[in-house]
Amino acid sequence: HDTGSSQAHWPFPGDHVLKGYAYILTHPGSPCVLWDHVFDWGDGVRNSILALVKARQDAGIHSRSKVKVCEAREDVYGAIIDDRLAMKIGPGDWKPAGSWTVKTSGDGFCVWMKS
Repeated sequence: HDTGSSQAHWPFPGDHVLKGYAYILTHPGSPCVLWDHVFDWGDGVRNSILALVKARQDAGIHSRSKVKVCEAREDVYGAIIDDRLAMKIGPGDWKPAGSWTVKTSGDGFCVWMKS
C-alpha cells in the first residue's frame, strides 16, 4: 500500500483522495492512512483525514459495523453506518433523515453524526 503512494505504482486520483478516505474511514474494516497524505500533502488534507478518523472513533465504527446503503446513483452514494454515522460521496443531493449533525465535509463528501 505505501509503495503505491510515493512511488506512484497504483496512484489514486489526487483530486479524489479525500472522498476515498471518507469512504474507507466511515465503513467497516481496518482502514489505513498513508503517511504522505498526512504529512506531505498539506494541512488541509491532514486536517480532513484527522477529522474523518475522529468521526470514526466517536461513532465506534469497527470491522463488523453494519452498513445501510440509502442512496446509490451515478452522482451520489449515501450510507448510514451502525445508525450512528452517515456519509455521502458525490455532488448529488442526499442527507440522512432525522436529527444529524455534520462532523466534517469537503469537496464531494460529507459525514454526519446522529444527534
